[in-house]
Amino acid sequence: MGFKVFTVGWEPTFINYFLDPIEQNTGIDFIHGLVGDASRLHVAQKQERRTKFVALSKTGREALPDPDYRVLASLESVGVPTIRSMVQGDRVLRYRSEADALGYATLLATRLRSWLDELKPDVVLASHDSLHSGMSLAVAKSLGIPWVAMAFPVIPENLTGFCNSLTPNSLAPIGCATVDQRLRSYAEALIQKVRLKEQKVVAYRAPISLSQWVRQYLQHGRNLIRRRQSAAILGIDRFTYPSITERLFDVTRRSLNHLSLPTRRMLISPPEGRFVYYPFHMAPESMLDTWAPFYQNQLAFVAQLSLAIPLDAAFVIKLHFSDPDNYSRRQLQQLMKLPRLYIAHPNAAGNTFIEKAALVAGIQGTSCLEAALMGKPVLLFGDSPYQCFPRTEQAKRPDELYEQIRGMLDRPPPEDEEIVEAYAAYMGRYMPGRINDWGRPIELDELDRLADCFRALRSYLDDPLTRDNWYNQAPFVPGNSRPHGVNYAVGNQGDRS
Repeated sequence: MGFKVFTVGWEPTFINYFLDPIEQNTGIDFIHGLVGDASRLHVAQKQERRTKFVALSKTGREALPDPDYRVLASLESVGVPTIRSMVQGDRVLRYRSEADALGYATLLATRLRSWLDELKPDVVLASHDSLHSGMSLAVAKSLGIPWVAMAFPVIPENLTGFCNSLTPNSLAPIGCATVDQRLRSYAEALIQKVRLKEQKVVAYRAPISLSQWVRQYLQHGRNLIRRRQSAAILGIDRFTYPSITERLFDVTRRSLNHLSLPTRRMLISPPEGRFVYYPFHMAPESMLDTWAPFYQNQLAFVAQLSLAIPLDAAFVIKLHFSDPDNYSRRQLQQLMKLPRLYIAHPNAAGNTFIEKAALVAGIQGTSCLEAALMGKPVLLFGDSPYQCFPRTEQAKRPDELYEQIRGMLDRPPPEDEEIVEAYAAYMGRYMPGRINDWGRPIELDELDRLADCFRALRSYLDDPLTRDNWYNQAPFVPGNSRPHGVNYAVGNQGDRS
């Protein structure tokens, strides 16, 4: 029998670019569930005749069902986000009425269950974004069908894995490498690059010059024209896209915030003395919206965290360089009123603050990994794969944070050998893949490596015991803790450098 994958929420252009070649390379059968206005199904099928699509949403002429609270509540379970957090983590539905948001969730749940019952796929492949991903996990779990989302670490940028839930620390042990000397040497080389500030991370940076701002506004205009011209192809509806008015309001809001940013009161370099450092995350973004929905309000999070920091340590936060205009002058000034709290300029060198910090706090994010590779103590609030590093701890309850932070500040730094071993084990959990930058053309060798990832997934799921126990392990079973930093060695994959 063949191996069948049901995808949820992947765009036809990306399917054609990425998954169709994987299907041809591996013989895996892909069926794609499209979200957005269901009328787009005919357009997609006409453009990609060999690709199989089904609609998960409705057309503009069809009525939205009333919210079915009983059905939605029945899908909530351990290891699955609550429906409330799915809605709040969706960058469009969070602004819709309760009737619209929960009616759409009911529609998705019903359509997903119907298609999964009919098609009986071997695995559901979704992502870490939007309500449709969380709902697909909830429905797949209720039917006992394995669910995965692809994962791509940032450092190094050439690895790929499959998560079995909506957090980045839920990597399924597929194709893991034995920690050998070559992997340790690769880890050591990367650690040195981070410490020498030579490691570059691909990321969007907000405009800082007039010409860059002009180019961004021109890009906004082109996107608006493209949206109007390609509405049928994109499947634009009020559940998957913000309205034009909402987009214009957000652009205006951010522009005003940028003009009033209190930069004169911001740090360009680290302060003297001991300090705790928290770099803001970009928002909205799956790193918060899906991976850690309880920490979406970073302003409230920072205010609460500041209560647990010893007074002999300053508290420095830094606005994200991609997202500095997401907060108003008033909001930032309110934070600056907190005792010994300072805000670093978004364009200041973040790695310099990490290097000088006595402790780095984070929810997720690459800064936490960079800090761990520098031997810094790291306090993590999300379910992060970086928990495997020495001097890295999962945050305790709010009333226990002061003692935890005090203890972490007083601990000696780890030995380099400990960091190298932890980093090699961390990389060993992934498979050779490619960078998560899909604006860059995919190379043939990258496509071959990604095809190998899907072959490994198929082989992993060929074991009936694996399928039967998919939801009988962390994070889906209460009391089971996920083994952090464990080396799931199944053979040597060779030198990844």
